[in-house]
Amino acid sequence: MTMTCFWFSGTGNSLHAARGLVQAFPGMRLVAVTDRLVADPPELGGEVVGFVFPVFAYGPPPIIQRFVRAAGTGEIGYAFVAMTHGGGPADATRVTDRLFRDRGIDVSAFFTIRMPSNYVVGSNPVEGEKAAAIFALGEKELAAAREHLAARARLAATSGGVGARFKSAVVFPLFQKGARTYDRSFFSTDACNGCGICTAVCPASNIEPDAGKRPVWRGRCEACLGCINLCPKKAVQTGLLTKGRRRYRHRDVSLQDLMNRQ
Repeated sequence: MTMTCFWFSGTGNSLHAARGLVQAFPGMRLVAVTDRLVADPPELGGEVVGFVFPVFAYGPPPIIQRFVRAAGTGEIGYAFVAMTHGGGPADATRVTDRLFRDRGIDVSAFFTIRMPSNYVVGSNPVEGEKAAAIFALGEKELAAAREHLAARARLAATSGGVGARFKSAVVFPLFQKGARTYDRSFFSTDACNGCGICTAVCPASNIEPDAGKRPVWRGRCEACLGCINLCPKKAVQTGLLTKGRRRYRHRDVSLQDLMNRQ
């Protein structure tokens, strides 16, 4: 039977995690979740099926929700979910568990993996010793998760308590309401050279070049912030929030990896 790991990532954290986790299952395929996959989804079935994606506002990304709801379901021997996060998943694993249970999928194991945050809208991405400490913690959590996966362990979704449940119950629904139009405040400055990288890295096919090769956002954003973080000229901004801030891409994931999602 087949072994497949579906991944979604804006700036590489979850792709790096997926690459690390599939080492527990030699021969496991990595498949990127994009708008094209959602439009023509495969059946979710096989000996092992994994899902690796970031926590967005204390829940699963909208594109993951649409994918899981659109895909057919078959027999699954062992299913796992790993969620990367930049500072606290809150109740995200339990929210995700409900998503899969609604589709009749029993997720055998849930994992959360700490990574540096790419949320440049909210804060300046960490660097130096702070980033190194977070990377070290993430690698430790990935190693532990690999051991559990190799043993096909069962690990239930967990909650961080009342505060965590509040975040996922209140903040997450508010985020979902505006996620698709998150790009309303995005724009490119005169630093844009029309390279097209923002178009290439967008997992939602949401960015098209205008006559001058400047990006135009089409209102079907996934809020992954790939276009802002991966622009080599730092030309993509949102309001005044991102001006002057650093950008983030996982140190072990190349720009080409994110441009050629397979």
